[in-house]
Amino acid sequence: MDLSTLNHWQQLALCTALCERSMPNFQLFCEIEQKEDDFKQSRKILNKVWEFLRGQLSSLKNMENQLETIEAIIPNPEEYEHFGVYPAMDTMVNLQSCVQSILDSSILDAQNIQTMVQERLSEVLEMQEIPQEESELWQRQLEFEQSILDIICTQNSHANMIKELIPLSRDEGVSQLGICLDD
Repeated sequence: MDLSTLNHWQQLALCTALCERSMPNFQLFCEIEQKEDDFKQSRKILNKVWEFLRGQLSSLKNMENQLETIEAIIPNPEEYEHFGVYPAMDTMVNLQSCVQSILDSSILDAQNIQTMVQERLSEVLEMQEIPQEESELWQRQLEFEQSILDIICTQNSHANMIKELIPLSRDEGVSQLGICLDD
């Protein structure tokens, strides 16, 4: 599907769902680097994005401040020696895009975010020498994205769609890279 045909709300919902699904990547990075507060901050911001999508965010006053918070917690790959910094960075770049999209409805990043998520998964599969067509993770990601599109392209209310999107996106705590953490 050509994601440019989606309206602003649909694009933001897709990006938010992709961000939610990748949160275990950032959580693992924060645990490894002992940055639990960074994870808590990102979780609060992502919850605010979901509130906005549900139509429950009463004010956008603090959303600009959230951009500064995200900017401060985006990991810089040059400062770390492990691969986990890249998926963690991707997650925060996606979250940053979501917040920017709330503040400026002309920002339509769904295609870029989807590409970034798929390229990172493809990179992980390549490192493991697993062809995409043989990868369960790759198939799960494509099915996940299709499920999101099916939900956001229905005529349900935004609140009802979000009720479906959040548990689907959390995917029982498993990220698109197969990372799963027990809370």
